[in-house]
Amino acid sequence: MFVNSISAYGQNFYAKKSHKQNSILRAPVNTNYGADKVSFQGGPRPDVLKNQMKILLSQDIWSVNLSVKMPENSLERETLLEILQNRLKLDRFARLTNERAKLKGLLSYVNSLSSQNPAHKDLPQLLQELKKYGNIDSTLKTLNKNILLEAKKNKPAMDYFNNLAKIENEYLDKRIIKPSQMEKFWHKVVKNNINADGQHSTKELIEIVSNDQFQAVTSAKGLKTAAPQLSKKQLLLQIEKQYEKYLRENIEIYEGRMDRSVDAQIARKMIYKTNIEGISRYPGIEKQFSKVYETVENKFTYKIDRLDGIDIYPIGEIWQDMRPVEAAIKSTMKEVSSLNDQLAKDPSSKKLQAALRKKEKALSEYREDWIRGMKFSIKYEGLNRERISSAGRLAEYDYLTGESKTLKRHRNAFEIYNNNNESIPEEYWTQILA
Repeated sequence: MFVNSISAYGQNFYAKKSHKQNSILRAPVNTNYGADKVSFQGGPRPDVLKNQMKILLSQDIWSVNLSVKMPENSLERETLLEILQNRLKLDRFARLTNERAKLKGLLSYVNSLSSQNPAHKDLPQLLQELKKYGNIDSTLKTLNKNILLEAKKNKPAMDYFNNLAKIENEYLDKRIIKPSQMEKFWHKVVKNNINADGQHSTKELIEIVSNDQFQAVTSAKGLKTAAPQLSKKQLLLQIEKQYEKYLRENIEIYEGRMDRSVDAQIARKMIYKTNIEGISRYPGIEKQFSKVYETVENKFTYKIDRLDGIDIYPIGEIWQDMRPVEAAIKSTMKEVSSLNDQLAKDPSSKKLQAALRKKEKALSEYREDWIRGMKFSIKYEGLNRERISSAGRLAEYDYLTGESKTLKRHRNAFEIYNNNNESIPEEYWTQILA
């Protein structure tokens, strides 16, 4: 399942674990979860510190427009991104839940005014607003159904926040975290909220937080000005983030492809070209790149090692079977388009009509095969997430798969499929297979 050599120089990126490659596909689940929880340092254990930060950062998690401040350290950044990535999957859940709460509140207020103060000046306007919802019982029933569906579709993310709520209650009871501490942190968030006017989606907030040192500076009028010149330290950090982003997007850990030296070479060439202006300002800075790249690679190694020993489904084999089908769909779509163009010029041609019907039938069959594979991919990836979550390694897994282009395509297709009566409209196929 997991990848090996990523070094541009052909060295073994995961040499220390080479004897364990692919054991994650077969080994029994490791139940000794507590073995790595011992802290030999003073103060709270790392897992406690992380949980405290999760509680502080998630105080606004169910708002439609999230309040977020820029992280002040690496722990805060990592934790905030973890929270936002889980919330991203529940954006529709949050929107529907807030919509239901708004409707129930409006209904309760209208009923209260109607019975206690029917001459209230706001009542006609409120009744008019309520009428927009149509049949209230039917609307609430639909909202309830969709909310339950979203929670079920995104169970791992729901479990993440439900578990966090339990930890928060436990920490408050044991005074590991205090209400005054939460309130103080919340004031800090409100004061420095980068989403004060609610213009950023959760996905945009993830991008901003991931790259906060490198965003264009925004003036008071909202106009973007040129980004400031980076210091040597900032440039190295930018290169590290770019390298990490590229690897997260392009390394599919389910593929089982061992040699990643080509990916590393491409990434490093792109990064050098992108940052050539900054690099030229600091002669000799290239000597530090190897250490920067090694830092990212070691991070990957550590997170992959953390998943070692968990028995999962090898969904990369499903993806491999889907690739020839994708190629056939693309090829047949072009042939169908060409035949349609020919028929437009010669609409009475029986030969062209027969050829088009044949190709359309083949295209439909290829697409059914692809949808079947996509559904298997979604199903078994979800089961893998549950197993990894049970092993306490969901954060590592989300890091390694959170930017997976294949998983994103399949999830996008699955959402389209579910929202269109279990079918994918014609206009979406090009987008899905891009």
